[in-house]
Amino acid sequence: MNYEIGSRVGDYEVLEVLGAGGMGRVYKVRDVISLRVEAMKVVLPDLAGDADLADRLVREIEAQASLDHPNIAAPHTAVRLDNQLLELMEYVEGVTVEAVLRSGRLPIDKAIDYTAQVLSALSYAHARGVVHGGLNPGNMIVTPSGVVKVMDFGIGKTAADQDPRSDLYSLGISLYEMVTGARPFQGDSESSITAAHLETNPRPPIELDPNLPPALNAIILMSLEKDPAQRFQTADAFRAALMSVRGSLPIAAKPAAAPFVVAPPPPPARSHRGLYIALGSLATIAVIVAAITQIPKFRHTAAESAPSAAVSAPAQQAPAEPPPAATPSPAPAPAETQPASQPSVSPAPAAKAATPPVRRAVPAAASVQAPAPEQSAQQPVAQPVSPPPQAPPPRTSAASAAADAQAEQLEKLREQGSLLSIRVGTVKSSLDGLRNAQARSGLGLRADMAASAQRMDYLMNEADAAVQRGDAAAAQRNLDLAEKEVSKLEKFLGH
Repeated sequence: MNYEIGSRVGDYEVLEVLGAGGMGRVYKVRDVISLRVEAMKVVLPDLAGDADLADRLVREIEAQASLDHPNIAAPHTAVRLDNQLLELMEYVEGVTVEAVLRSGRLPIDKAIDYTAQVLSALSYAHARGVVHGGLNPGNMIVTPSGVVKVMDFGIGKTAADQDPRSDLYSLGISLYEMVTGARPFQGDSESSITAAHLETNPRPPIELDPNLPPALNAIILMSLEKDPAQRFQTADAFRAALMSVRGSLPIAAKPAAAPFVVAPPPPPARSHRGLYIALGSLATIAVIVAAITQIPKFRHTAAESAPSAAVSAPAQQAPAEPPPAATPSPAPAPAETQPASQPSVSPAPAAKAATPPVRRAVPAAASVQAPAPEQSAQQPVAQPVSPPPQAPPPRTSAASAAADAQAEQLEKLREQGSLLSIRVGTVKSSLDGLRNAQARSGLGLRADMAASAQRMDYLMNEADAAVQRGDAAAAQRNLDLAEKEVSKLEKFLGH
């Protein structure tokens, strides 16, 4: 049944039609007793037609009514009225992410922020056995203060119905659209789009926006892996990965304002697998800490010293003597002129006037000598002539190309190290959790795995040092060896 604006539904007055959900329309209503404005959704329009479904939905609404999280539109109550099941929930003032995207893609920092808020809501709900089951930009509302509220948790889905990882996949689709302005899978019909989800790999978002951070590109692709086991396993792991990227963004990073930089190609598919999988919320905290301590090693640029173009002047240079006067004069020789930056020297006694003036060395850095005050304006003054500076030999095109190639290779190694550092953080946090669990049982970590973890740390430090000194070959070798240790530990931990 559809309700008209101004009509009464029980103790509620219909103020506005907000939209249509999967189970019916959503209305903005006002409680005529408390005057509180709420959102009312028709969950089931025909109770008598499916009594079993009605009972199950009532139980689910009861469970969802306990959700109390700042990023979830709070469910309030459920009402049976005229053979319908209605759900009353918090009315959120704001605009949906879907509406925002009609004006174009979001700045990277806002896309990450909105997604992280949604992941906080999902983590909270999943821990209580509630799965959203229909997440999309249309049920994410951004309030005027920038808080994201997730709607439609009352759709009747639970962990028993769907895998919580389906929510993470849906959010990956939304994040892709937020940062690129396009959907990852296109089609002429619902069936063709569904087939694309199952059979087609999405185009890497970094190809649509070269300014996208490569790490964010990898995170999005991982969230959209065809094999659910290769995606993020928890909302906390997804969120921890995004936080590591947000920490490396410049202030107020916006795609439209960022200078065009040709980004390196997206990481190979193998680097997407298992990058950010965490065992739980406690492990995720350790992941964030590890990312903060590990990633900056590969983020800063190695100091590069270039040969200076300046050529030192000679250590000493005598000032040129003033030219002789046009008419010889028996008068005593004038006092010697000093550079402007040196203290003046008193003239020699008259008895020694015939003694030739003594030349004094002028420091190379001294300013050009000014004419002496006693010289006539008509009398030209000889200026010291410095030898032309020797320009450094120009780099050959081959040397320039080699230097550019090395710089590009080092940058790629830094990105590779950053991504591998996140995997290292995940592995270390998982190992810590395993150690603690085994310690409570009087056991210890397997010796070979403990040794592998030590080698992993050593190789990562060696790779970082090699990048800083510009040794690309050593950095690549150590990163490859470190990745082998990481993969071995991930297999042991079941990632």
